[in-house]
Amino acid sequence: MIQAVLLDLDATLLDFDMSAWKATVRDVCDVLGRSASDLDTDSLCDAYTRRYLDHMRAAGEGAQHPPGRIPDADAVWREIWRQALDDCGHAGLAGSATDVYKRQRRRRYTLFGDVVETLDALRDVSCRLGLVTNGPGDAQRDKITATGLDEFLDITVISGEVAVSKPDRRIFDIALDRMGLGAAEVCHVGDSLVTDVGGALNAGLGASIWLNRSQAARDPRLRPPSHEITSLRELPALIRETSAG
Repeated sequence: MIQAVLLDLDATLLDFDMSAWKATVRDVCDVLGRSASDLDTDSLCDAYTRRYLDHMRAAGEGAQHPPGRIPDADAVWREIWRQALDDCGHAGLAGSATDVYKRQRRRRYTLFGDVVETLDALRDVSCRLGLVTNGPGDAQRDKITATGLDEFLDITVISGEVAVSKPDRRIFDIALDRMGLGAAEVCHVGDSLVTDVGGALNAGLGASIWLNRSQAARDPRLRPPSHEITSLRELPALIRETSAG
C-alpha cells in the first residue's frame, strides 16, 4: 500500500521554463545597463546565456552530478556572471548582477496550476509527501520557500546537500530512512525518464510515475515507468488504485 509520495521539483511542481529564465537574464542585463552606460547589454546577455548553458550541459540531464559536494548556486552564478561581465569589460559588477539575478529568478518562480490542489487532495487522504530533487541546496530551498511548497512537505532531500543525485538509488534510500517507510510503501513522481523513473526503479519503489505534461513519445531505450500521467490531477486517483491493488 502506498503511504507516501515523493515528488521531483523542477518541471514537475515548479514552472520555471527556458522562456522565464531568458527573461530573467535579460532583466539583469537591462538593470546593469542603467548603471553602466557603456555596457553592451546584448553582448552581456549573449555571453551569460552561452556560458550558463554550457555549464548546464556539462552537468547532464536533470542536474545529475558526480557523488560529492557541489558548489552552492550563488557561487556558480556569481562566477558565470563574472566571466560574462569580464568579456564585456565590467567584471566588477558580478556581485550586483548575482543579487539582481536571484531576485528576478525568485519573482518568476511559480507552481503549475495542478500542484496545490493535488497536494491538498493527497494530504486529505493522509498521504505523506516528500521532495527528492537534484541541484544545489540554496537554489532548491529558495524555490521551495518562494512558492510555499514547504507547507506541504514532510521531508525534503536535495542532492547538493546529501552528495548523491538521482538516479542513484541512495538518494531515495535517504528519503525512505527519513520517512521510516519501506520502498514498497512509497512512489516517486517526476518528469524525467532518466533521473526520476530510472531512480525510482533503481530504488525498487512501489511505483515509478512519469509526469509527461507534453505527451512526448517515450524513448524505447529507457526503462518504462509503472504509470504515465499527463497532469498531477490524475495522481490522487492513481495512488488510490495502486494502493487498492
